[in-house]
This record gives sequence, C-alpha cells and structure tokens, in this order.
Amino acid sequence: MTVKVRFDKEVRDYAKGEKVKDSVLKLTETALAQALEKFHRRMIVIEGDTLRKAELAGILAGASAKVLSDVIDELKKKRLRDESEDKIDVLYATDALGEETFGRKRYESFRKHFDVLAGSNVNVKAVTFKHTRDILGRTYDLLVLDLSYDYSPNDLGRIIETVRGGGLIFVLAHPFEKWKNMWTGFHKSLVTPPYTIDDVKKRFNRRLIRKFTEHDGIYIITENGKVRKKPKRNKSQAKIKGRKGVDIPEETIFPRELYEMALTEGQVEVLKAFEELVENEGMVVLTADRGRGKSVSVGIAAIGLALALKKRTRIVVTAPEPENVQSLFRFAKRALERLGFKPHVVEEKGLIKELYARKIGLRYYPPTEGYRKSADLYILDEAAGIHVPILHKYLNKPRVVYSSTIHGYEGAGRGFSVKFLKKAREKREFKELHMDEPIRYAEGDPIEKWLFDVLLLDAEPVELTDEDYELIKKKEVYFEEPDLDDWFENDREDLRNFVGIYILAHYRNRPSDVALLADAPHHEARVLRLKNGKIVTAIQIAKEGNIPKKVIDKMAKGYKPRGNIIPDMMVKHHYLKEFAKLKGYRIVRIATHPDAMDMGLGSKALELLEEEARKKGLDWIGSGFGASEELVRFWVRNGFAVVHLSPARNPVSGEFTAIVLKPLSEKAKKLIKKANDEFRIRLTEWLGDTHRDLEPEIARWLFESPFGEAVDYPIHLTEVQRKRLDAFTGKVLTYDTVVDAVKPIVKLYFLDGWMKPYLDERQIKLLIYRVLQAHSWEETAKLIDRTETFTMIEVRDIIRGLWYYYKRLL
Repeated sequence: MTVKVRFDKEVRDYAKGEKVKDSVLKLTETALAQALEKFHRRMIVIEGDTLRKAELAGILAGASAKVLSDVIDELKKKRLRDESEDKIDVLYATDALGEETFGRKRYESFRKHFDVLAGSNVNVKAVTFKHTRDILGRTYDLLVLDLSYDYSPNDLGRIIETVRGGGLIFVLAHPFEKWKNMWTGFHKSLVTPPYTIDDVKKRFNRRLIRKFTEHDGIYIITENGKVRKKPKRNKSQAKIKGRKGVDIPEETIFPRELYEMALTEGQVEVLKAFEELVENEGMVVLTADRGRGKSVSVGIAAIGLALALKKRTRIVVTAPEPENVQSLFRFAKRALERLGFKPHVVEEKGLIKELYARKIGLRYYPPTEGYRKSADLYILDEAAGIHVPILHKYLNKPRVVYSSTIHGYEGAGRGFSVKFLKKAREKREFKELHMDEPIRYAEGDPIEKWLFDVLLLDAEPVELTDEDYELIKKKEVYFEEPDLDDWFENDREDLRNFVGIYILAHYRNRPSDVALLADAPHHEARVLRLKNGKIVTAIQIAKEGNIPKKVIDKMAKGYKPRGNIIPDMMVKHHYLKEFAKLKGYRIVRIATHPDAMDMGLGSKALELLEEEARKKGLDWIGSGFGASEELVRFWVRNGFAVVHLSPARNPVSGEFTAIVLKPLSEKAKKLIKKANDEFRIRLTEWLGDTHRDLEPEIARWLFESPFGEAVDYPIHLTEVQRKRLDAFTGKVLTYDTVVDAVKPIVKLYFLDGWMKPYLDERQIKLLIYRVLQAHSWEETAKLIDRTETFTMIEVRDIIRGLWYYYKRLL
C-alpha cells in the first residue's frame, strides 16, 4: 500500500501560525515517509538554546503522530506492529521533570503544542534518565530525547533502541558550536579531587556531534527553522511493505498460536529448538545482536515448553539485572493470554519478577541464586554479562538455555563465546542458534548504524596473524600512552581495537565507559603494541591520590570523594590518612587480546607501567577486581599485596571484590605492608564468619604476601592448650576437642613469612576449609574427594607437622 505522507491543512495552518517554515515541515514529512517505507527509523536533531526547540519538537512530533494514527491499521496488517498495540506511543526523555526545572519547562512547552495536533489515539510517557529502567523492553513510535543539559551515553544506548521501525526520533540539542565546548551534568560527575570542572574534557560531546553530521538518516535543523542537513530528495509518499512471512512447520509440539506470534525465521528456529527439549533434556545457546527479538522468542518458547511438559512446571529466569528480562516476561505473559490463560504478574518497583498461570511459574532470580533453585528449565538471559564461573554452575542442569547479546547496549561482545562456550563444549553437547534478522526495525537501519558507531558497541580487536604470534613469543612489544585527543577527534581505528579488547575480555561494558575514558580528567589509556603497531594489551588507568588535607579529614568522617577508590579505602578501612596524600595509578581495566592470552603480555604490560610510574615519581600502583583464583594469583605473582576484600559478593558476578597494591616509594611500602599485614590478620577471622563461603583456592592466594615477612601478631597458648595439642597429635584427643588450640597454630602458619613450613596445595586448602572456615568433616571430605576418616587423619598429620615446627617458637 502506498500512503501519502503529508501533513493536513489543519496542521499546516497551525504550524504557519507558530512560524514553522515549510522547509522544516517538508523535511519531517520526508523523514517519516522514509521511515515508513523502509521500516527504519529517522532522526531530526533540533539545535537551539531556548524553549523554542521543545515547541518545534511538539509541533513536528504531534503532526507525525497524526499521520501514524492514520496508518496504524495498515501497519498491523503488514505485521509491522503487534495487533494489540492500538495507540501511537510517544516517549519524552529528559534530565529532570521536577517543578521549576528547565527540563520540566521544555516538556510542558512540547506538550502544549503536541496535544493540539496529535489527536486522542496517542499515549505519551515522560521519563527522566534516572528512571529509564521503566521503559526497558517497551517500544515507542516517536521519541523526543532532550539532551539540553544532562545525559550519559548509557541513556543514549538504552533509550534510542526503544523506537520501532517507521518511527522518528527528535533530539533537542544545544547549538553544536556551543555544545562542543560546554560541560554537562555527566561531566560534573567526573570531577574528583584534586581536579576541577576545568580539567574535564569534552571529547565525547564532539564525537557525538560529528557522528550526527556523518551518518545517513539523521537531519539537522535549528529552532528558528534553518535546515543544516537535509535529505537528498524530498519524499511525500511511502510504499509500506509487509514483513517477510515466516514458514510455520506443519507438525508442531507447541500450540500453533505461539508460532503465529513469530515475525522472523529466527524466532521460528528458537521455538523448534525448545521443542527438542520436551522429550530430550538438553542445552540451547542463543546469540543475537540487539533488537533481533531474542528475549521475546525465549519468553514465547518457554510457555510452549511448559505446556508441552504436561505437568506443574517451574522456570528459573536469571540475568545480570531484572531489567534485562522484561521483554521475556512481557511476551511470556502475552503468549499465555493468547492461549486463553489469565496470568498473574508479580511486580517490584515496576519490574516483572514473577509470572504465574495454571501449573506454570516463571520467576526471576539473581545469577548467584538461580542455580540453587529446583526447576524444570533454567534460562540465562544476557548470559555474557554473568561471570563465567557462575555460568558453569548451570551447566549440569537438565534443561538450560543460555541467551546472549553479541553487540549492543549490553556490550557483551564475543567474550561469552571465547571464555565460556569453549569450555562448555568439553562438558556437554548443545544446540547453538544465532538470530540475524532484526525484529523491531528492518535490516540496514541507519540509526542502528549510527548508535553502534558513536558508542563503539561493535568494536573488535585487530586480527592477529602467524607473524604477530612470533612477535608475541619474542616479546617484541613496546608500551605507549596514546593520544586520546587524536583517537577521539580523528576516529582512529586504534580506539575501536582498544575498546574491542575489553568487549571480548568479558568486561561488563557500558557506553558510558567510553565517555569516561574520553572525558574524565583522571582517566588515561596505555597500550602494549607489537613491533608492527598492533594493540595486544589495553590498560585504562585512573590517577588517584594527592588529595588535599581538608578533603582527607572529611573522608575520615565518612565523606566519599568521586574516584579515589583506593585512597578512600585505605583511609576508612586502615586508618592510613597519610596514604591519601600519595600519588598512584589505579588500574581500572587491563585486558589482553583474547587470541593472545596466557602468553605473558599482561605481566609485561604491568612491568612497563610500573617502570613509567617510577619515572614519574608515583608512590604506588593498584587495582580492584572480582576475586577469582586466576586473577588473584596473577596480581600476587606480579608483586601486588592484597589489602582489602569486600564483605559481600557482587550480586551479578558472584565474586568478592579484592583490592591490591604495589609500592613504588619507601613511604608507600611502609603503609602498604602495614595494610597487608592487617588484612591477613582480619582474613584469618573473616573466613570463619563474613567469608565462610569464600572458595579456599582463592583464600589461599589472598594470604600470599610479596613482602616475605611474618606478620607481627603474637600468638599465645596456655600450658594446658600445649598439652592438649601434644595429646591430639599423639592420637589421644580428637580434633573437635582441641579446636581452640589448633586454630592459633593454623593462623600462625598463614601469617608467617617465606620461611614457613612447606605444605602442598591440597593441604593448604584443607586448613582453610576445615580449620579457618569451620566446615564439617563431611563437607571437607567432599572438597578433596576422600572419605571422612582419611580427611581426619590428613588434617591431624598436617597439624602435627605445624606444631612440631612452631612449638619451639611459642
């Protein structure tokens, strides 16, 4: 069907009365016609400093809503929107909506004109950037994005993708020349002592502005009606093409109504894969770029599986955040309703957490809890954002589905494939599917291309050749501080390679991470390059310390300055106020090219970073990270001392956060050794309480110290305790009757220096697990895969050796 996209006389008369130029109306008509014909999106950027830009957005969006209302039935018929979506949905996103705020005034100016033109068949939702979680999983026809004062790149990534094909995006922006040199609210959040707002860069603003001008499908006007960037030709008609049909299998296990909900072949394939789980338990891995209907498909298919099992079915749904699974829950609910059920929804803070219908239950759990629950199906959505050890916890489940975004706002990259699937293939077989065709808009959407480019969502590291591996083996590399002005201003490929390494290295990337690197005054980049210039290791550092005395005094009383994570921890947890005066590098991120891991590049990069820091007269280098055995061992073996461990696990990764430090000056060495000694003392007690569930193989490395000296911590045993220890090692008394005497000896061992008695890895784990963490004999025997009797004998033998060694010292 061909529709004429032309605003009617009522709209034109109103616009004329508001002094809207005909050229602006024609541009909007053309943008809307292009969007409808291609089932793509178009963007109109309005530059201006006054409320006039919001008024203009109201007129143009209101007129567009009226046109879309006229063709809504045709869009449904062509399956370009769901049959249940009867109204045109409009989203207005801004920094603030409180009374007497400029954001509120702009919104009211928009509504004043929009309501006059849009008609009654329209829903308008206003949201602040702080509450964009409320709109995740929802879809809109028109978006007004107010970037006049405050926004973060995360807001762009989250909000832009809610707009469906055939829709328009209106961006309220400052005049570009002014915007290039101004600070936003996001910039103010980057200020940390001793820096001021004057030290904050504006590289990301300039990148965003440049990308507006470079990409197709984006048009630029001023609030006074001047057209700065327009379509190549005006278009007043749109031939609305139906969505390509899908072939539904003749024989299906799931109800045909569920297959009829599928809009792409990819969605049909997902349903068929879930059908295979009915008779035969198994594992499915589903990947897709953002906007391909991945979560929607899983939600529909989960209902099909629950019905086909013909029993009371419990489904565990997990993801890094409950926001990630709202589309899944929403379409599972819609599938139930389509089949005649009346589902019960449990919401918390506007987010669906549970969904129930007759004998069917879906419930969200954090990743660290889901695998502990009994269920018929486990769904891990946005799996690449979940820490790999937690992903492995679900591997032995009878029916499990891993679903993950490859490129998009979640920023997962191929880290999921590189780090998890490779090992998963060794443990079990699974079906792997990839969804290519977009569902919210058609392929080739220019706004998707713009968004991926500006936020580097599809960044990849450079490809390595056989010659490159030879250079790596010979360590023919050099260390460099890149020119970030050059990287961002000139859009260097190095920037994409740098960010691409982080994406593949399984960091939970967010668009604002790029802006942080671009604009934060205390953040810098370092790279390890091969002799031929290829980046193989990426490091992001934050300069911390050198904090004024007044601020340090406030920190000691509870004030938490932005940035300065390590000095703040040293002041609050170790009472070392003088440490905050020292200067250092906190390594925010360090990652090696995924195809060159375990080849010594990370350690080489640390060595060269330390060399640079010493030359610059810095006092320390440190880092904070999720404590896995692999990572703690890496940092300890590179000469770093552990000084802190968070009391609780990260709810997403399931890891405790560790902080490590390496001294570069004598003053820092004295303070860091003191903090390391204190930490080791605390850990001997925390393991029996706060960290009783910490993996012993991790605890074992947390006790290691680069200083090689014993902790000055007196251990006292009474005469009777000494005699009871003799009796225990002589097989007269049992372990359970001498715990009070055994524990001090074991603490002494872990607080000792390099000259302590030798124990192998299994013996060290036994002492941690049974003595310091006080696990039962049954649990301890399982840990080492031995009988309880064997375990008791081995623990007695270890204690006998330690008591023989330390007896003369006490």
